Amino acid sequence: MFPLALDSVRFTSGFGDARSGGRAHHGQDMFCAKWTPILAVVDGTVDWVAAVRPKNGKSYAVLLRGDDGNQYFYDHLNNDNPGTKDNLGDPEFAYAFGIRNGVRVTAAQVLGYVGDSGDAEPSGPHLHFEMHVGDWAHPVDPAPALRAALSRRRALSARRSNP
Repeated sequence: MFPLALDSVRFTSGFGDARSGGRAHHGQDMFCAKWTPILAVVDGTVDWVAAVRPKNGKSYAVLLRGDDGNQYFYDHLNNDNPGTKDNLGDPEFAYAFGIRNGVRVTAAQVLGYVGDSGDAEPSGPHLHFEMHVGDWAHPVDPAPALRAALSRRRALSARRSNP
């Protein structure tokens, strides 16, 4: 599944790009409108969400342990109260109703909402998405899987609109 509930998205900040402190970027950033629903890419178990508002500089995020044995990390969920840019939104404005540690989800289920929490404020709302094969120590570039999932969804949508 594609992790966003829309097809119009801009990919930037590619996998492996340099980051501060000698780190490397382990995902793809997909820029889109704030509040865009974020979807589970596979069936699995939510392993980590913030139960309280993160401290300054930290973000709302989701770690999904897929039934396929892989881990999927979603970062920079919404941290604003509706209609503001106050950075004071509680978890209810980051995560979909019922999303909490240990909950089972199915592919395409809404997990949360795009925002700019953490260090994303200057760059604007986007979803930072990572794939880790097997365990956290094995990040892979999610771009090929993301493009394939988006193409499949667009093809399915075209078939539905042209029976």
